[in-house]
Amino acid sequence: MTQTPKTLGRTELAQQYFPYILPHSAWQKFRALLLDNPALQHLVSLRRRSFLPAEVNIIYQHLGHP
Repeated sequence: MTQTPKTLGRTELAQQYFPYILPHSAWQKFRALLLDNPALQHLVSLRRRSFLPAEVNIIYQHLGHP
């Protein structure tokens, strides 16, 4: 059974993918991952600091679960 993702802060999600580096650096690396994927590029330009559950689900589909 797949768990429905919750709203996550962008740095919080980035730290799940890069847990061993500083939060700001994790976001920068995660941002680069998003920009490299055409289906996810639009998520970088959002004017909020969190991703909605549907957006988290899209990220998981394209990048896999952290």
